[in-house]
Amino acid sequence: MYRLLTTLLLAPLLVVLSGIAHAEGVLTHMSGPVSVQRSGGTALAAQTGTQVNVGDTLVTGKGAYVRMAMTDGSEIVLRPDSQFVMEGYRFVESEPVQDSFVFRVIKGGLRTITGFIGKRGNKDAYKAVTATSTIGIRGTQYDLRVCDANCGALADGTYLAVRFGAIETANALGMLTVSAGQFAFVPSLRAPSILPRDPGIGFTPPPSIPKLDEKKKAQAVAPVSAGGTTSGATSTGAATQSTKAASGSAAGVTNSTAVISAENSGGTDAPAASASPSEPSATQGTSGPDCVVQ
Repeated sequence: MYRLLTTLLLAPLLVVLSGIAHAEGVLTHMSGPVSVQRSGGTALAAQTGTQVNVGDTLVTGKGAYVRMAMTDGSEIVLRPDSQFVMEGYRFVESEPVQDSFVFRVIKGGLRTITGFIGKRGNKDAYKAVTATSTIGIRGTQYDLRVCDANCGALADGTYLAVRFGAIETANALGMLTVSAGQFAFVPSLRAPSILPRDPGIGFTPPPSIPKLDEKKKAQAVAPVSAGGTTSGATSTGAATQSTKAASGSAAGVTNSTAVISAENSGGTDAPAASASPSEPSATQGTSGPDCVVQ
C-alpha cells in the first residue's frame, strides 16, 4: 500500500522532470504577446520557461520579441510578427553524427547564435529554411528576415546579414557563401546574391531581451569536441550554456572573429532604400543541380 501511494504521489513529478529533461528549447526572455502552437493543434500564451519542442510553432505578436535557448547552446531571438517552426532537433553529446537542427521561418525574422550542432560530427546537421532559401552553417551569428510585401521598398525574398562566422545559402538556382560583414538577398526566381550594403534588416530588441553578442563571444572561443561521455539528451556543457542564457548573463571575453561595425550591430527595422536588391553586386551564387548547402 505504501509503495502504491508513493508511486501515485511521485508520478506527476516524474512527468514534469521528464519533460524538462527532453525539452529542445526553452523561452528565457520575452517582451509582448508570444504564443506557442503545439504540434497537436493546441495553442497557449507563452511565458518565461515555456518549452518549445519539435513540431511546435513559436509566434510573436505585434511589437513582441522572444529569446529562446536550445540544449546545444544556441540562442535565437525572434522579431515582432514572426512565425518559427521547429521541424527537427536532436542533440546528444556522445552522438555527434546524429545531430540535427532544422527550423523554418514562415514570416518575420530572427537573430541567432549557433551552438554545437553544425560544428562537430555532422556538418549538414543545421538547416534554416524559408520560402526562398535553405541556410547551412559551421558556427556563426547572423540575422535573417523574410519579406513578403511587408518590408517597405525591399523586394520579396530572404535577406541575410552575417555578424561573424559564415553561412551558406542556396535555392534551386545557386548557392552562395556569406561571410562576416556581408549581406545577401535570396529571391525566388534568381540565384542568391551579395548586396553592396546593409539592406536594413536588423532590429533592436528592448532592454528586457539581453544581447546575444556578448555571451557568444565567450562561448565561441571554447573548443568544440567531436564527442563526449554524457549519454543523456542534454550535455553538461550545453546545459550550463542554457542555464547562463536563462539568467541573462553575459561574459566580456573578446572574440577575434570579424564583427559587423557598431552601426550595423544594433540594427534597425527601417529598410534602406539604397540597398535595393534590384542592383545586386557581381558576386553571385554558383548555379547547377549539384549545388547543395554544406
